[in-house]
Amino acid sequence: MNEQSVLGIIHAQELLMVSLIRILPPDERRKVSDEFQGQVELAEAPHLSDGHNREMTEAFRAHIRKLSILLASLS
Repeated sequence: MNEQSVLGIIHAQELLMVSLIRILPPDERRKVSDEFQGQVELAEAPHLSDGHNREMTEAFRAHIRKLSILLASLS
């Protein structure tokens, strides 16, 4: 699978996730947002860049940062 395919899949998952989270009560949205922020911090850890395609790793990190900001704005 090439980078464009992977990024397209990630983007589609973002849209689905945001749609599902929007229907949750505010306190549940906040919990999801907090948990996701913890996952973003884990993904930012330097161990993920070992042996991976650097461009794809950076693109993934950019996507999850964007999604984290969006989720925080919903909570």
